[in-house]
Amino acid sequence: MNADLAKTIEELGPSYGALVGELRAMPEVDPSGTRRFVAPDSRRLWTRLPRLAAASLALAMALAALLRWTGGAPEGAAPAPSSTPYTLAFSLPSGGALDEMVRTQNADGSWANDFLTRQNAAALRGIGGARLAYRRAVRYLRMKGLSPMSDAEFVAMRERLRS
Repeated sequence: MNADLAKTIEELGPSYGALVGELRAMPEVDPSGTRRFVAPDSRRLWTRLPRLAAASLALAMALAALLRWTGGAPEGAAPAPSSTPYTLAFSLPSGGALDEMVRTQNADGSWANDFLTRQNAAALRGIGGARLAYRRAVRYLRMKGLSPMSDAEFVAMRERLRS
């Protein structure tokens, strides 16, 4: 402590002198106890590598078993994930495709875009169980100044898809 600091403590009063004395009596912190970044030892990685590889292999096998176990869908279930919204309309005789198409219809009667709405409305035309979905789609299309695809357009689209 320098003379200027000692003089300042004397001016503050005796209680400050006692406080400074207590603070100076406490142990000092050792600055060498700070944590420093240590680069990982490459040897440690090589010792862990076999365990990491075994864990990855076990996870991959479990995932493959899970996918195989859930892969067989019962008859009438929703279409396979490989069916896109654009190909769903062409597999409509199956009950799963119809359920999926009605399930994905928006509240306003549309699907993802106007093309898909025109196509799906044409596919739903004449299917008894989908009368409400068809009417909602037609109402949406009329509001936009459109109409469902004609039967000829729908058949041509199906042929293009098959080739």
